[in-house]
Amino acid sequence: MLPSFLDRLDLQAFTDAAREVPYQQLSNALFPGLDVWVRRDDLVDPLISGNKAYKLIFNLIKARDQGVRTIITCGGAWSNHVHAVAAAGARFGFQTVGIIRGERSRRLSATLRDAERFGMKLEFVSRSQYRQRGACGFLFDLGLEREGGYFVPEGGANLAGVKGVQLLGRVIEETSPVAFDQVWVACGTGATFAGLFSSIQSMSVVGVEVLKAGDSILSNASYWIKRLACDSASGQADVQRLSEKSLGGCSQSLLSSFHCGGYGKFSPPLRKFKRAFEAQERVPLEPVYTCKLFNALHRRACEARRDEVERVLLLHSGGLQGLRGYE
Repeated sequence: MLPSFLDRLDLQAFTDAAREVPYQQLSNALFPGLDVWVRRDDLVDPLISGNKAYKLIFNLIKARDQGVRTIITCGGAWSNHVHAVAAAGARFGFQTVGIIRGERSRRLSATLRDAERFGMKLEFVSRSQYRQRGACGFLFDLGLEREGGYFVPEGGANLAGVKGVQLLGRVIEETSPVAFDQVWVACGTGATFAGLFSSIQSMSVVGVEVLKAGDSILSNASYWIKRLACDSASGQADVQRLSEKSLGGCSQSLLSSFHCGGYGKFSPPLRKFKRAFEAQERVPLEPVYTCKLFNALHRRACEARRDEVERVLLLHSGGLQGLRGYE
């Protein structure tokens, strides 16, 4: 485990620590014809790890600079994002409020028990209420406007979050130990894909959708790239680049057929792959994101024939705290 990069809320310290994240080469037993590496962002911080760290850094700095002392967010019972926000609040002195989908159960999930231990106030709402989380009056309707807090949406999917992932993309460009052909990432909202797509130029970006989303992830990614275009001279080129690509089989793509039954589903074949992979490699996976990502590359590698070895980088997005939900 690396030292915590968030001992203090400092962008330069964050960036320096991100540059120290290790790259680990994998054997090709499960990935024939490929030279596969994994960037271990699960190790970047003990509690605020993976892509959540990057999605939060600019949000945390913005809240601090605005003098806001309460951060409000939302998620499910096993949300990595809720867990990370609660941990960040405890570390930096923010009060935190978590709007949680569904009724409070008699026994909270390990994630929510941690969140309460970190000092997060949990507000449970019905699923119908939760579906309104993007509405302008959402916090008002829940009586949370009096908190005067800084709201971070589910998964950290806002402009500050996407810009944090752009920072990750630039770090990957700077620190990659070899010249990769592709970088693969798990996709839930499309924000991480958008941040990488708009910041990585030397390799193609492949997103593996972990839920049955139709075209919504592509739509979300396109939306964030268009928002970034307002702040970047190259942004319009990124919008055009995305619009010219179709789903699957192209250099910049979103793969929609590897969700293994839907979000959070841990199918028997996926369990089998996880056992085989972890027996072969010293890299822990969790079922929701990383296991589906690595399994997708495994299946693609076994299906394809290549004249030349391709170098692929897999992004480990953390989330290992969620493993407790499958024990």
